[in-house]
Amino acid sequence: MKHLLLLFTCLISVNSFAQSWEQTYGVGVENTGHSLQRTSDGGFILLGYTYTAGNASADVLLIKTDEYGMEEWSQTYDDFLNNGMYDNTDDKGYFVEETSDGGFIVAGVTNEEGENSEDGGLDVLLLKTGPSGQTEWAKVYGYPNNDVAWAVCQMSDGGYAVAGYTVTSPWDVEGHFKEVYLFKTDANGVEEWSQTFGTEEMTAIGYALEQTDDGGLIIGGRIGPGRKIQNNTSSDAYLIKTDASGAELWSQTYGGDYFDTGYSVQQTADGGYILSGFTSESNENLTDRDMYVVKTDGIGNEEWSQTYGDADTREMGYSVQQTMDGGYIIGGTRDHWPPSLGDSDMILVKTTEAGSEEWTQTFESEEGSEDSGYDVLQTADECYVLIGTTSNEEGSDAYVIKTCEDGTQPVSFFSPHSSERKLEKVVDVMGREVNPVPNQILFYIYTDGSVEQKFIWN
Repeated sequence: MKHLLLLFTCLISVNSFAQSWEQTYGVGVENTGHSLQRTSDGGFILLGYTYTAGNASADVLLIKTDEYGMEEWSQTYDDFLNNGMYDNTDDKGYFVEETSDGGFIVAGVTNEEGENSEDGGLDVLLLKTGPSGQTEWAKVYGYPNNDVAWAVCQMSDGGYAVAGYTVTSPWDVEGHFKEVYLFKTDANGVEEWSQTFGTEEMTAIGYALEQTDDGGLIIGGRIGPGRKIQNNTSSDAYLIKTDASGAELWSQTYGGDYFDTGYSVQQTADGGYILSGFTSESNENLTDRDMYVVKTDGIGNEEWSQTYGDADTREMGYSVQQTMDGGYIIGGTRDHWPPSLGDSDMILVKTTEAGSEEWTQTFESEEGSEDSGYDVLQTADECYVLIGTTSNEEGSDAYVIKTCEDGTQPVSFFSPHSSERKLEKVVDVMGREVNPVPNQILFYIYTDGSVEQKFIWN
């Protein structure tokens, strides 16, 4: 995907210590951003996947940036099933976390090209890297049928817990049954135990995972009757609480009569949980969706729930985090159905501690682009960083935006550049190479010959 030859970005702070910015990233023609975390050095680690020109298979894409979103390094990873002999696997990264040794753990999925992905072609992928992205180990896990990992967290003993789903029945015309799949490994990826959750004649998927204060785990996802969930027509948002060995302590469902799901969960300061996703108030699931947030106590009893959205758009809340003021920030996507009614945008919703909406903002990389948001976090300077994907007729890039105060989008004017570019150096107005600092005009020079002029006001 290509953008400008000269990019001018005006990044204006709303307080004396915060800077807003936006960046796109990619190494191939099609690039997707799915997960981000703040790193111990103040920068960010970004995860997604990429398709290079002429390659129909995806590769895991991992990108490290500084605090301003400037790329420090990027790595792609593939061919986890064939020991590097040839690239015929489809490999996607869905969740990343910095580990206690300064490296990174990635969870996702891999499958062999040409295998039936509806009946046994998918396996859980777990990838451990060093601080510079070098592979330390990579492993695949699962049962004979499909297995997918959506989330991973490092446990207090240095091992890893992974959540997703496993298929428990053969594929037929209506779909197949799934169960939430949870397993634990040691620090080297050796499996120690595994558990599945769900009930007979039901389908359940785990999308989110976090270790709780008591050393156990909380899983967020969805559960629905029979195989109908395969077609997104019936489900409830779903929370499962386990002990440190994966034994279920309790589970709860939330929602109405139609399609409800939970994509993100976090333990809150009061020991309860916040769960975000979306809800539908009719069986016309493709046209009617609103962001859905549920606050529970420590044993999953609902304390309050709220929906956010407009009648003529669809809003999905893929990520939620409690903010420093005790409220919540929800990140996701606003789109239209059918798509011909309008472009999709990234969306942020800020709420109070009781779930009352304080503000909502949408973001697009450029006019006419299709933009989707996935993962959000609050930074130490009380701003918000949201990762997603921006696309147009030429391709797609991972897209990250940092916004402050009320979510106002930084002003920027895009020009085409190669998605394979790397930062070569930063110079001041006199042409002297410098380290980026606020309060001066700087020129970012890239290996593809493109230049960005930036001013960051501190």
